[in-house]
Amino acid sequence: MECNIMRNRAGLRLGATALSLDEVLEALQLENSAIFLDYPKLVRKIVEIGFNHVELNTDLYYILPASFSRKNLEEWMLMRNKGVTFSVHLPIWSIELDSPVEDIRVASVNAVVKPVEILEDLKPLAYVLHVAGPLASEVNRMKVKQEYKMLFFEFLANNALRSVEQIVSYMADAGVDSRRIALESIEFPFSKTLKVAERFDTSICIDTGHILAGYSGDVSVDDALKKCSERLGEIHLHDAYRRVEEGRLVVRDHLPLGAGDLNIESFFKVLKEMVFTGPIVFELGLKDAGASLSKIASCL
Repeated sequence: MECNIMRNRAGLRLGATALSLDEVLEALQLENSAIFLDYPKLVRKIVEIGFNHVELNTDLYYILPASFSRKNLEEWMLMRNKGVTFSVHLPIWSIELDSPVEDIRVASVNAVVKPVEILEDLKPLAYVLHVAGPLASEVNRMKVKQEYKMLFFEFLANNALRSVEQIVSYMADAGVDSRRIALESIEFPFSKTLKVAERFDTSICIDTGHILAGYSGDVSVDDALKKCSERLGEIHLHDAYRRVEEGRLVVRDHLPLGAGDLNIESFFKVLKEMVFTGPIVFELGLKDAGASLSKIASCL
């Protein structure tokens, strides 16, 4: 398979999430008058295509809890014994780790760490964490001077610091080293995400699309990689752009490689210089992930 060729050629650990809407709908079943997601079917599909890494999405832990049944975990543990590795995207829906409302912030911390109780048996390479939520996104989109936005972001970052400190402490008690917690570049200043990571010695998950779309502030993908080179734990790979078209700002992300502004050659050159061996996860449908692999192969 093409991803096996890519892995052998460049030493890459390539993975996917397989949580595009079409793929989820195909795996939904009606069982005992309830909707059931055959999550192992999606995971098997990723592996059968040739990927050697899978990222599990724990929003499903709350929406469709049977997705993380003991039976499913046992199947994934058998896959792990055969060389498949896993990472876990901790919950983001309804989560506000940066909330100024203490009850919401504390509840968000509790909701984030709960899935770790069962998934740590898989020994995931990384637990991907968003340090901020929808409130930060609202601030980011305010039509006010940047200096005022940064005041808001500093306030939210202080709340996020408290939440991450509690999460790191809890996960340490569960046997999770802080470097297995990867703070993702999201719609929040990258400089502040990096500051939190340095404070609690966590890793960073670079999301290429979020950076290209301008969500993480005035930083390029290459610069972001270099700034966190010593603590890069995972990469979310998809293309994106932020352009002015016919007088309008147009932002698009989660595109297959080649459909946005990612400089593929430069990106992989930086990773090679860093000797990065962690997971690179396509946050795309499997069709677009396949097309992206072909694009990588033609550029390297």
